[in-house]
Amino acid sequence: MKAILILLLFGLVYSQDNADFISPSDFSDRKPDLPDIILPNFNDDSDYSNSINVDGLVKGYRVQVMISENQEDLIEVKDSLEKLIQEKIYIQFELPNYKLRVGNFSSRKKAELYRNKIARLGYRSSWVIPTLIESDS
Repeated sequence: MKAILILLLFGLVYSQDNADFISPSDFSDRKPDLPDIILPNFNDDSDYSNSINVDGLVKGYRVQVMISENQEDLIEVKDSLEKLIQEKIYIQFELPNYKLRVGNFSSRKKAELYRNKIARLGYRSSWVIPTLIESDS
């Protein structure tokens, strides 16, 4: 029994003296290669009616009324809004949700004024988003 204990202690001492310990500085992680994410960043006071995209779209604003995973929910709201407002209404799919958006506004100020109208109709959680809109011409 003493011999086993002496061998065990000798093994522990010997293994600690000759062991190659790993320290955090031994590793050099490379920086992750992530894609660049570019979000629209429009100035609040600018009018973007002159910057036309190749698809006939310009930078502008819309009022986002609602988000849902279920398109049928938005179709019901769209049908009720079409009876109350004159602006064009869009349902767009952006993974993973459908989004109900209203209007084609060239300035944030115009969109905010229209958002107030939408809020008075009962959609108080609506907000203005920068996006590409259809040009007037």
